[in-house]
Amino acid sequence: MKVAAFRIIGLFERLGLVALAGLTFYFLETSWRKWPDPLIDFGRECYIPWRLESGALLYRDVDDFYGPLSQYFNAGLFRVFGPGLMVLVAANLLIYLAIVVLLYVLFRRAWGVGAAFSAVACFVSIFSFSHFVVGSYNYATPYAHEATHGFLVCLLLVQALLQWMENTTIARSAMVGGLLGLTAVLKPEIAFAAGLVTASAFLIHWKNVRTRFTKQLLVGIVAALTPTLAFAIYFSIFETWGTALTMACRAWLSVISSTRYIGDIVQSGFVGMNEPWPNFLAHMQATITALMIIGIISGAAFLSERVARPLARFSLGLATFILVAWLAIFEIRWINVGRCLLGLSLIYASLCAISLIARAPLLKADKATSARLLIAILAVGMMARMLLNGRIYQFGFYQAAMAGMLVPAVFFGEIMERFKSRWGRAFLTSGGILLFLPGAIMLAGSSQRILRLKNLPVGSEIDRFYAFPPEIEPTGQIVQLISEQLRQTPEGQTVLVLPEGEMVNYLARRASPVAPFFFFSAATSGGREQGIVEQLGKNPPDWVVIISRDLREYGVRRYGETIGQGKMIMQWVDANYRFFGKVGGDPLSADQRGGVILQRRRQL
Repeated sequence: MKVAAFRIIGLFERLGLVALAGLTFYFLETSWRKWPDPLIDFGRECYIPWRLESGALLYRDVDDFYGPLSQYFNAGLFRVFGPGLMVLVAANLLIYLAIVVLLYVLFRRAWGVGAAFSAVACFVSIFSFSHFVVGSYNYATPYAHEATHGFLVCLLLVQALLQWMENTTIARSAMVGGLLGLTAVLKPEIAFAAGLVTASAFLIHWKNVRTRFTKQLLVGIVAALTPTLAFAIYFSIFETWGTALTMACRAWLSVISSTRYIGDIVQSGFVGMNEPWPNFLAHMQATITALMIIGIISGAAFLSERVARPLARFSLGLATFILVAWLAIFEIRWINVGRCLLGLSLIYASLCAISLIARAPLLKADKATSARLLIAILAVGMMARMLLNGRIYQFGFYQAAMAGMLVPAVFFGEIMERFKSRWGRAFLTSGGILLFLPGAIMLAGSSQRILRLKNLPVGSEIDRFYAFPPEIEPTGQIVQLISEQLRQTPEGQTVLVLPEGEMVNYLARRASPVAPFFFFSAATSGGREQGIVEQLGKNPPDWVVIISRDLREYGVRRYGETIGQGKMIMQWVDANYRFFGKVGGDPLSADQRGGVILQRRRQL
């Protein structure tokens, strides 16, 4: 009898895996080559590794916000396979596959097969290849490869920590330390989340075993320092040791030294600190509302086990399901569901921690609970950057992904365990489907409608992707036309794109003469604009391109009107360059879309 049950469970799991594969293929196929934005973010992700593969040095010849690992990894891909957007996509899809497999393994270990299926289905349909705002917030062409690379490293770290907690060997300590060290050369929020998970695992393990593991700890520390030291040694070939160490530590030093995180209105908005109190109240309200809806479904399931009369049970189910369906379809704004995720994750992580530390009967202290705790802590840590602005769109595609998966996993895995009768489980399952499925369908449908509009080819062959047609958003066409024009210029000539446009540099295969890759906000504030003008004077570009980039969110209505927002750069350009060609309208106006190509005057 037990063998037959296991076979049935195995069959259902295999069918579920086939369904997940089909779901992944559908969202990948319907978004194919429609992933990146033609101007913002992903151009940098192609441009920097192309420059590094050509011999440039990161942070000296071309700048970046984050650590060096991802850019040099992608440069290695370009060295082996040649530069190409689809080269990066192919590697990213392999990384995505590894992420999906690890997510399934971890959630299955923590909550079982059904919960793992629901969690990964949520990840695939909402967080993987969706287009809710601008492009480049997906796993095929991420706005920063440090995000997706870091997400994979964090999942590997959780898996390694669970094994380390079972048996604290030197080899496993080195693995944990090495993975933690990789996050230090990726991205600040990745390093923070990884550090939080590692510290939590260490404390729980120390509490449980009460033994010293000094040797293993020292091995882990050395392994954690190794990636940073390796990059410092590499950079020391070209720079002084102090500069090389600073370059290797760029991932977290930028948080301390850069005004990009302090006082920048956009960065402040990303965290939610632009309006902290209203944002906090909105998150509290969303969290309480989510708890109430889950409580309604759980309460109905609880009552169904205690109601004997079929008519009463039917009436209870009908009323509950109508209410939940009405809320899910008409009342919940699913695009804003990210506001409740951090609160729910914090509550759940706290319960898990209390259970493990106090050995409370709430949750059984076993391997599954350890996995649940580390997953919940990772979910909390990943959302730290959106502390008061939780969202599933934009950065939420990876920062909110774990928290987004945690909710259905706990619902269908852990809460389901509380009900022993078939009626309670049926009520809970039906209510959960009526709650979560409409949200997933509406979010996926919204993304699909946007993706279907993208049919304008930009770039060619291995670099080709699709943007919106000019009647919807002309930026893609402008980038394509300007890039084609610049490719006809002699090889080796340089191009400065203002205020931002690394995609133009990359598609044209024409380098910028200066390290900065954007020329507004933190890059030009605090006296930095004068430094850029001095660099341009020493190494003037052959061509200057001015292309439309809406900067109103940065408080810039017209680029070049004020010092610190491009005025000095534009004055230098006006004095030294002449008109060559134009596409569309005035590129400096926030209300128009266009591009201008300027050629250097020979007397410069």
